[in-house]
Amino acid sequence: MARIQSVEKGDIYFFYRYKVDTVKGSSIEDIARFYLVLNPDEDSQARLFLVGKKKMPQIQKGKSKSAAKEWMRNESRQSSEKMLQALKPISYKTKTKGLRTEPGAICAGTGRYHIFKKEGSTELAYKLDRPERTGKVQKELNILSEASYIISVKNPEVKTPGFSDEDPGFPKSLEKKFAEKRWLSIEDPKFLNYENAQFLLIGAHSDLKAHEVNVTGRSSLFKSLKMSKAQWPMESLEKGRFAKADHDMKSESPENSRTKGGRIGGVKAQKTDSASGVAKALKGINLPRRKSGLVSYAKENSRNDDIVKIIKNLPDRNYKTMADVQKGLGEVR
Repeated sequence: MARIQSVEKGDIYFFYRYKVDTVKGSSIEDIARFYLVLNPDEDSQARLFLVGKKKMPQIQKGKSKSAAKEWMRNESRQSSEKMLQALKPISYKTKTKGLRTEPGAICAGTGRYHIFKKEGSTELAYKLDRPERTGKVQKELNILSEASYIISVKNPEVKTPGFSDEDPGFPKSLEKKFAEKRWLSIEDPKFLNYENAQFLLIGAHSDLKAHEVNVTGRSSLFKSLKMSKAQWPMESLEKGRFAKADHDMKSESPENSRTKGGRIGGVKAQKTDSASGVAKALKGINLPRRKSGLVSYAKENSRNDDIVKIIKNLPDRNYKTMADVQKGLGEVR
């Protein structure tokens, strides 16, 4: 029997955010972003991760490892008060459509997690305590009652297709652990703390008992993130159904935040007639790509519909560098 070495334990929370101006969704098509929050037991700061394709990787029953995989990126690490602000509604202005609003994030599950090392790899295992019975929203997001995923951190010095080239700024003590490897197991939880750090999740197990992993305790969402039950939609958490979004909760001023993934973007950063707006929407993209690839990336990386529209209007050709993109932008102005 392989020995399990514990790396980190804590609370885990799953949140989804609807698309702009959506009041109540019915499927994953109505969701703009899917977040995973890890709140370690031994740390006063929580981590907010954006999960690719708006769902957890699938786990194939009867198999120890699944071919399904998804990326995950650290959006921020901050105190509970600031984390709460990041989950509230986001409002911003566009030139053509005026004020737009992404509703507040909705919690779709809470539980406990355990990151551990076993047989040369590390896994992230969790067990939900809410909802007591998963429903449609959890099914759409691939949130199981319990599951484990092999988790690895990307070496920022190695280009990897499908991943951005943004630098998380790892200190030398962490950088040297890669030793030119493309991926590294999370044996040191400090890797999880850095904004822009990117991770790979691969579905492993849906039965933790058979996997001999012990995840214990109950999470404390409202205490740790200082959330009020009266202020947040509870239908997904209590009944597993898509909830009505709240557009009216007081949100952080968009002028003071950056736009990337799920973060807030200011009006100044969202000027739709500027080349900088396109550059921001395509920041971190791996080139070359056809125009369709630029559009797909911009949709994932920017919430500004006008910027996406500008990119859709670019000449249909292969773009090898950002200079090529800017040249194409000049042709359609």
